[in-house]
Amino acid sequence: MYLKAFEVINQPLLNSGGVAGHDLDRVLKSSPDLLIVLGKPQDMLSEVTRCIEARVPVATEKPVGRNAAELEPLTVLARQRGAFVTVAQPHLLGDFWKVCTPEDGGALSHLRFRLVNGSPQRYAAWGVPWVMQADVAGGGVLRNLGIHGISAFLKATTGEVQVHSCVLSRRLFQMEVEEYAAVTLSAGGVIGHIEVGYTAALDDDSDFELSAHRQNLTVKDDGQTLTVLDRRSGQKRVQLILPLARRYELFAAATVHALQAGLPAPHSLDDHLAAMRVIDACYAAATWVNA
Repeated sequence: MYLKAFEVINQPLLNSGGVAGHDLDRVLKSSPDLLIVLGKPQDMLSEVTRCIEARVPVATEKPVGRNAAELEPLTVLARQRGAFVTVAQPHLLGDFWKVCTPEDGGALSHLRFRLVNGSPQRYAAWGVPWVMQADVAGGGVLRNLGIHGISAFLKATTGEVQVHSCVLSRRLFQMEVEEYAAVTLSAGGVIGHIEVGYTAALDDDSDFELSAHRQNLTVKDDGQTLTVLDRRSGQKRVQLILPLARRYELFAAATVHALQAGLPAPHSLDDHLAAMRVIDACYAAATWVNA
C-alpha cells in the first residue's frame, strides 16, 4: 500500500512541481497510509499542512519552505498535532552511522561531507528549472545539496553550531544562485567541512564523501565502499555498501518501518528546521568569490 501511495502522488509532482488542489483532496479522502509530497518549497508548505490536518502521514523532499522562517509555523503545527512528517535525508542512514559511533571510536575531531553532482542543466531537463531560481528554491546548491551535509553534521554533534566560513561561486554557469559552496562549521569542539556543487563534468556522475575522524576510528563512505581504520586493532577494512544512487531506498525503508512500528519520523520537521537555520546562517555569512 505504501508503494501504491507513492505511485499515485509522485509522478504528477515531479512533472508539475505540485498537484492541483482537487487532486490532493481526492488523494487525502482515500486515507493513504503514507503520502509522498514533492514540489516547490512553498507548495510543499501548504500541501504538508493539508496532510497534517487530514491526519495523513507524510514523507517529503527538501527543502520544505525557502528558509527557516517559512518552515517554522509548519514545524509547530506538526508538533502540536503529533503528526508523522519525515523529510528525505538518506545520508543519515546506513552503515557509516552504524560504525562511526562514539562508544566504539572515542571523541570526534572532524566530519566532512562532499557531494558534487553534474551541471544544473539537469534540473531544466527534468522539468524543474525553478531549482535554480533563488526566489523559488531559497538558494542554490547549498540549500539543495548542502542540507544533506548540514544535517549529517548536526546528527554527529551536540551544542550550538558556529559558521566560520561560507564561500560561494557561480563561475561555470553564471546563474543567479551558487553552483558551488564550501562551508566550515563547528559545534561542541567538532569541526565540519561541507562541500557541494553542480560542477562534475558528467551529469550522471557524482563525487561523494562522508568521512569522520574519531580518536580510535576513521570512517569513510565514498558512495560505493566503507573504509574503516581502527587504531585499537591496527587494522584497515574495506566493505561494499549500498551504492550512492540507491540511498533513497534506505530512507523509504526507514520511513515504512517507523510507521509500522509506531516510531518517530526518521528525520522530523524539527530536525529539518535545525538544518535550515544553519543554512540561513551560512548564507548570511557568505563570501562570493565571483559575484
